[in-house]
Amino acid sequence: MHRILLLAVATFALGCKPQPKITSYEVKSDAPTTAGAEAPAAPAVPVAKAPEAPKVATAPTPMPANAAMQAEAASFGQPKWADLPSGWSAGAPNAMRKGSWVVAGPGASKGEVAVTVFPGNVGGTTANVNRWRGQLGLAPATDAEVNAAAQPGKVGADAGQYFRFDSTDGQKAMVALMVPKNDSTWFFKFSGDRDAVNAQSAAFLKFLAASQIP
Repeated sequence: MHRILLLAVATFALGCKPQPKITSYEVKSDAPTTAGAEAPAAPAVPVAKAPEAPKVATAPTPMPANAAMQAEAASFGQPKWADLPSGWSAGAPNAMRKGSWVVAGPGASKGEVAVTVFPGNVGGTTANVNRWRGQLGLAPATDAEVNAAAQPGKVGADAGQYFRFDSTDGQKAMVALMVPKNDSTWFFKFSGDRDAVNAQSAAFLKFLAASQIP
């Protein structure tokens, strides 16, 4: 009985003995990494470039008029206008213009009449005609071509020349008249949708002939 008790005590002591602690270690290699051991970089895959959207010609942004330019424009005085033709209405105020009207044409077509005046000849007839042509996307004309295209016109008793232009796509048109007077040049431009310009060109020229510039 005493021996059995000692054996039980020994067994209990062995069962209560703590388990050995396991310690882990991280082993780092001292060998340097070589370029050859690295994974090769994936070759660059060319990306197809999206085609550029076609450029659309836009109208040039008008230069803002400073105080000196506005004072100069005001110094020329105001024309005496004839009665407005049917389909014309007053346009937005503009300090550099002596006249501004919106012109209604057939359907939804419309145009605009703008009147300006500047000292001198503003570069001459050919330069002004080519400026107008450029506004419709047309190539410059020679002196001979400009002279051949000129038509006689007038504002009141003052004689001048007018020109007709059509854009290459047939959508836009312009009739522009210039009149020299008192060391200055008056410009009368009717531009817009071709249908409106075609329908109102005669009324435009008749309106100018019945008006007067100072």
